Amino acid sequence: MTNRHVLFLDAAHLTAYQVKGGVLLTGGTFAADAKGIEAFGEYVAQHRDNVFMLLADIAEEGFHLENIPRSSGRDRTALIKRKLAQYFYGTPLALAISQGRLQEGRRDERLLLMALTRPQHFEPWLATLDAAKVAVAGVYSLPQILTTLLPKDLPPRLLIVTLTRGGLRQTFFADGQLRFSRLTALATGTPEESASATVLEAAKMRQYLVGQRLIERGQPLATRVLVHPAQIAMMREHCRDAAELQFDFVDLLAEAKRAGLRTPLTDSHAEMLFCHLLIGKTPAGQFVPAAERQFYRLWQIRRVLKSASSLILVGALLFAAKQGLEILQVNEDIGQIELQTRIDQQRYDTTLLTLPKIPLSTENLLALVNRYEAVLLRSPGPGPLLVQLSQSLDSFPDISIERIEWSIVEQLPLVLQGSAHDIPPPPAMASGPYAEAKVEARLPPAMAGNQRGQLGRVADFAKHLGAAPNTLVTVVQQPVDAQSGQTLKSGDEKRALEAPRFSFRLTRKL
Repeated sequence: MTNRHVLFLDAAHLTAYQVKGGVLLTGGTFAADAKGIEAFGEYVAQHRDNVFMLLADIAEEGFHLENIPRSSGRDRTALIKRKLAQYFYGTPLALAISQGRLQEGRRDERLLLMALTRPQHFEPWLATLDAAKVAVAGVYSLPQILTTLLPKDLPPRLLIVTLTRGGLRQTFFADGQLRFSRLTALATGTPEESASATVLEAAKMRQYLVGQRLIERGQPLATRVLVHPAQIAMMREHCRDAAELQFDFVDLLAEAKRAGLRTPLTDSHAEMLFCHLLIGKTPAGQFVPAAERQFYRLWQIRRVLKSASSLILVGALLFAAKQGLEILQVNEDIGQIELQTRIDQQRYDTTLLTLPKIPLSTENLLALVNRYEAVLLRSPGPGPLLVQLSQSLDSFPDISIERIEWSIVEQLPLVLQGSAHDIPPPPAMASGPYAEAKVEARLPPAMAGNQRGQLGRVADFAKHLGAAPNTLVTVVQQPVDAQSGQTLKSGDEKRALEAPRFSFRLTRKL
């Protein structure tokens, strides 16, 4: 996991903190001179793979409220850039914070324009970080962090007073929105000086706010003082409620515990708490221009790629584990099937031993079973064949049967080649046995003189009879001699009264 470092910068020093599980470890304090900057460069070189965040607590800050028309995209970006250049010319460390829209008029957007007005104070530190090519998440101002200390029962106008190594800071909030912040340097920083400075600077701040018409004359200003519990009594002696100022003292240790800071605080200096809050509740905006944060963007891309590869690896491992479990399950099922097969084989062998002995070999028994099955195939007899013949006769009532010879054969009879009425055997009749009937039939006497009609009638009858499945019909003798050398005549007086006869073979698979 990437470690994060918070660089706390005041007017004279820069202190590096490394955050590990709610504990801040001091990496060193560096003076704002050549020797201190060189030592800071060595410190950064030792942590080039980490992410750095710079928290500034300096007096050179600018605040300005501005309303801009409703806009979005590039138009809004260009408009904000012009406003920042207009009010804070000469510093690239500028920021615009949106504070919502006005409820009247055009519903313009209200912006708080902030800037660190002395960029020369930051240049050597930022140049050192850039030379080391480390990821700098951004530069932040201490008033941005104080928004996390606002109480739930927030008064309309609130002044928060905090003490750091850089001095006494007074930050004003109106309706929960940051409006102004001011840092006052202290000569010694003793508890007595801090307590007396709190009363004096709070009174000055109120006069300034009245002059700026941010509060009404005669309106009391609620003032919250973040102080160590060991120094609350001294603060109460100096900071007494009056008609213009009403003090409320907040336990610094309780706030640190609520924020999850596990580093002990020995006095009212709260810079370690603010550094911890910067890590846990990082503000959305920061002061460094986007073009100068290339190494941080590269770090973000690298982190995304590592996260994606980790997810892919975890997915592959889960898939492999799933496949492994399925293989184990299949092997277990195979083992159970093999065990059941052995049990069934043993049961089968035991059952065979209990059966009476048959004085036949296996081959003879198999041949006997096959013979029995062949006998079963012949058991239906001529019934199905005669039923089929009778059904066709129902469709041709003018055809009468004179003689039927029935038998069972193993092979199909030879088909008369060249006969127009022969129907080829279907593939299902490739093997026997077959029920065969040789049938002699007679056409009605009225067709005796119509030879063409006789041939057509016999052909229709044979087609109807052979339409049943697994059936073959072969016309053995036509009622008329239809050889190619003979001439078909329309009538014959001598045979006019004699009924034409024909015969056919009907074969059906059993």
